[in-house]
Amino acid sequence: MAYSDDLPQALLDKGKRASDIVNTYISGMPFDEIKTKYIAIRLSDGGSDGVLYDTKQDAVKHQVHEMQCAYVCLNNLRAGSTPRDMAIFIKFNRDAYYKGFRLADPDAKDGGPDVVMTTGQRDYYSGRLG
Repeated sequence: MAYSDDLPQALLDKGKRASDIVNTYISGMPFDEIKTKYIAIRLSDGGSDGVLYDTKQDAVKHQVHEMQCAYVCLNNLRAGSTPRDMAIFIKFNRDAYYKGFRLADPDAKDGGPDVVMTTGQRDYYSGRLG
């Protein structure tokens, strides 16, 4: 599924929605209880199904279309996330899917591979948000 290029403000709005979801969990629950949990973030609007999953595989399996989501582990988000960071995360995952990467696999024990963003890619996506 190809996503159109959002204007920077539209992408930041999606990032705000996603960061609000992440930050609600981070601030509302003891970190030791949620640090290994996953959230499925919709690439279309930055929203979520509202479920905190025990594993990435669970998160992937419970989506209607697993390739329309990005999967966030809360482990590295102890301080929460920003709208800009989540906008970059959403755009990066959209582009990876568009270019043929299959990031979600409901049959894989680990839920599928993760693509790691390089520093150069981070700079590229940051520049696109103005």
